[in-house]
Amino acid sequence: MTKLRIWLILVMLWVVIGSTYITIEIAIDTIPPFLMSGIRYVLSGVLLILVYILLPSQNINYQIKLNQKSTTTTSHRSKLESILDKRQWKEATIIGAALILGGQGLLTWGEQYLSSSFTALLFSTVPIWILLLGKILYNEKLKKFTVLGVIVGSIGFIILILPSLAAQFLDTNSPSTNNLELVGIFALVIAALSWSVGSLYSSKANLPVNVLVSTGMMLFVGGFFLIALSIATGELENFHISSISIESMTSLIYLITVGSAGWAGFFWILRNTSASLANTFAYVSPVVAVILGWAILSEAITVQIVFATLIIMSGVILIANRGKF
Repeated sequence: MTKLRIWLILVMLWVVIGSTYITIEIAIDTIPPFLMSGIRYVLSGVLLILVYILLPSQNINYQIKLNQKSTTTTSHRSKLESILDKRQWKEATIIGAALILGGQGLLTWGEQYLSSSFTALLFSTVPIWILLLGKILYNEKLKKFTVLGVIVGSIGFIILILPSLAAQFLDTNSPSTNNLELVGIFALVIAALSWSVGSLYSSKANLPVNVLVSTGMMLFVGGFFLIALSIATGELENFHISSISIESMTSLIYLITVGSAGWAGFFWILRNTSASLANTFAYVSPVVAVILGWAILSEAITVQIVFATLIIMSGVILIANRGKF
């Protein structure tokens, strides 16, 4: 496992995830958010598992860590046994609920009320949550620069959401719009927290050695939960397949195919290095999202967004470089 390989996968991860924010925005324009996400992840999961079954090579494996001795026997099992392992499906279910249902599901739902660039910036606080939760759950030591990163990132987060909060309480001209934006912000905060919990848990979970099957299992379970949630919330009542635009369908196909590669890269980095390094996408991908949102969707790049972006990225960079990167 060379540094070059890690960097190549990281760059791919940053670009792919950055592009998914705008494709999600386009996809949910004519497809209900939970339904779109559910279809995306169920098919992505099936796709990765099929590739795993059909791929003759077994080179795309995790480097097993010392604290994951229970997974070492997986490499000696047949592919079918790896897929049917009940204990690992249980782990995949927990992670799928946290990362896909809670993290990506709420992100997609909240993006109905926010721009793709604003959504990406809100989600860029993930490394901060991971650090704080790591301290609370696993008693990880905090270095001075790490604490400084949390403070800087939190300031950027406040600058980003302050105008929306002010509008909520001071602007009486469009209260409904302000309320919806605040709901979107709240959903993104919960999504970031859920994602962070899932990231920390998955870095220590007992999962199949092969990154394709383990990622596929988590995406499939999470997608199944989202489809169930779509049905439970009544998204299908007024939805008709004929109403799906070509742009939304194209975006959905992109999310299923290219997005799957991004997910495989994320879990490879997560299992081979650390949750902090894997989630560095949170401070690079927003830049990609802001540029694409401006170029394709004509989303405004305000001074507030630029300023908040620089501050949040500075804070998360301090966190990510805590002597490990």
